[in-house]
Amino acid sequence: MGDDRGRVLSELHAARIAGADDFGRFVSNVEFSGPSSFDERAAMPVLLRLLPTLQDPKVVSAVAGHLRRPWARPTAYEPLHDAFRSWAPREPMGAGWAVGDALATAAAAQHAHELLVLVEDATYGTARQMIAYSLWRYKAVADVEPVLTDLLADDDVALHAMSALQRVIDQARMRPHWERLVARTPNSPLGKQAASRLRKLGPPLR
Repeated sequence: MGDDRGRVLSELHAARIAGADDFGRFVSNVEFSGPSSFDERAAMPVLLRLLPTLQDPKVVSAVAGHLRRPWARPTAYEPLHDAFRSWAPREPMGAGWAVGDALATAAAAQHAHELLVLVEDATYGTARQMIAYSLWRYKAVADVEPVLTDLLADDDVALHAMSALQRVIDQARMRPHWERLVARTPNSPLGKQAASRLRKLGPPLR
């Protein structure tokens, strides 16, 4: 596997990227640990160049984490697309998921149909979750609604597909989908969330 992290750090330092030693450090609460000094945006060309060569899933996940920013759109899309196809089947809840999350952020409108192809491929498993959720951004694309509807029956991505579909169609049209989810899987997080939505919506008009 080699020392992928060491290689990334060496390349970042060689490129004089500010805060290179903070690569892979993600701060959610700066009050406790202080902000990261890593210049993710300046590092993007280095990270994209190295991404296809990396074999350590933790390093791949770190690279993906630094690329899941709106400013990476659409430059990072193609490398992330290739990385997703490589990592998702092997690490659907690890590096594959992280790359899928970054891919969903890096995609632009012209990539909608490619995302639909990926999200319908069950061999990518749970790595597709954030791609499924991101599809609401392309609700003007005719195929998005039927694909999200089909994904409600795919346990790997159903919860994320439901969240996206709710942003694509109105509540009245969502009601039968929620009802079917409650009937199919009443005690799962998906069924419970659908039941909660139904309670908020109230009884159907007669």
